[in-house]
Amino acid sequence: MHITTSALILVSSAAAYGASLSQGSGPVIRLPLRRSARNLDVLTARQQQSIQKRDPFQTTLYNDGGSQYLVQVGIGSPLQNFTVTLDTGSADLWVPSTDCPTSQCPYDRFDSSKSSSFNASTESFGIVYGIGSVNGTYVTDTVNVAGVAVQNQQFGLATSTADILTNPTTLGGSGTNIPSPTDNSTQSQGPVGNGILGLGYPKLTAASSQGEPVYNPFVFNLMDQKLIQQPIFSVYMNNADEEGWVGEVIFGGTDNTKYTGEIAYLPVAQIQTSGNPLDSVLGSSNDAYYYWMVYGQGVAIGNSQSSAVSNMTFESATPFIIDTGTTLTYLPDNVAIQVAEGLVGQGNYQLDRQSQVFMATCSAADKGATLQLQMSSSDKVSSNPVTLTVPVSELLIPYDGPTVDTATTCILGIAPIGSSSGMFLIGDSVLRSSYLVFDMGENRIGFAAANNVPGSVNGVGSSSSSVVLATDTLPMLLPFLVSVIGVLLSSM
Repeated sequence: MHITTSALILVSSAAAYGASLSQGSGPVIRLPLRRSARNLDVLTARQQQSIQKRDPFQTTLYNDGGSQYLVQVGIGSPLQNFTVTLDTGSADLWVPSTDCPTSQCPYDRFDSSKSSSFNASTESFGIVYGIGSVNGTYVTDTVNVAGVAVQNQQFGLATSTADILTNPTTLGGSGTNIPSPTDNSTQSQGPVGNGILGLGYPKLTAASSQGEPVYNPFVFNLMDQKLIQQPIFSVYMNNADEEGWVGEVIFGGTDNTKYTGEIAYLPVAQIQTSGNPLDSVLGSSNDAYYYWMVYGQGVAIGNSQSSAVSNMTFESATPFIIDTGTTLTYLPDNVAIQVAEGLVGQGNYQLDRQSQVFMATCSAADKGATLQLQMSSSDKVSSNPVTLTVPVSELLIPYDGPTVDTATTCILGIAPIGSSSGMFLIGDSVLRSSYLVFDMGENRIGFAAANNVPGSVNGVGSSSSSVVLATDTLPMLLPFLVSVIGVLLSSM
């Protein structure tokens, strides 16, 4: 889900380093992440040669001005390259076409006349985002990521966009209204987001919502065509303050040097017609999988700065959407307010009305509060949930200084969803404390404590602060109605 109302401090780019990978029957596509201070470093020839000897399929991910993860995708024959957002919250790949005017598509545009493998269609393509939209047609062509190619891959070719690729800001990316730091001297001169590579389920594609035939997104073709070792992809973001070649994305395997403890797997929350509690949230369907989401059962605050806020347990399961394409973590308005108060204390935060994010006092990083997500292994509340705990220091993004220690005002990595919906959209501000494994074969998501990042999974990690629990219960939140295929949030 490409939400660029972001103040991302994390990154992406690349080089492969010695790591212990789980092995399978096919190749691994390895995409290391890079953290930069909004500058693009160039690999030395020696580094490039070393990388090429390690894995058969590799590519570089870039940090787009601190706002989104970008991966290079090659399309056509010969390849035309684009840097697009890597996004588990949507399912379509799309890039701009030469038919899109430069006022709406100001960067590289795909020229179908130069590709010998291109096939046009009359099938429409369109996605409406929170503050913009993209429209065009579906087409097929060769799509290459990290050196592995899927032939005849369906994707969207945009002929028009609105507030998606234009009006970038230092932190927020294209089309965002998030506040930017007052010092723009370090603004990125590197690649910019020029499309999206969605990694969601086939039923999440725009084609499905438009009543058109469902198709396999790129990552599912990697699995079905056995182009990767295992039917999984894993994400390691590393610490937000790290710079250089510090993280990675691997298609087809995991890297056990990047996490501590065991990977705890949870089933992807299904949508069924048998009275599943998610029916009221996302509708019912015989085809159960849409978003990468798990069953959430509660939110807790450790070392709470408010005596009134400690634990919020849901009466029944509600979906937590696991979205690497979102910088901040968006919660239902009433929950977000309680979480903000518990993390930083009453009077130490306020809502910025224009951007709809919380501006907080950076000194709250020293308070020792923690946010804990509690997730169930089924659609029932569990007595032994999987927990992901993140310290408040990881949830503060400096606004008027280069670091949290030197800044006075910070953007809180928790924001209100901005409507009456009960959506829990878990973004990078929380996810970077976990090593993530997305298992397409078993329809499950794995969580483990990410090395070098404060936080813990099931109490294991570089930070394992205890969470104060209370007996008060949060009533079941109002169900939200959202099209799981055609309507994706891009800002609040």
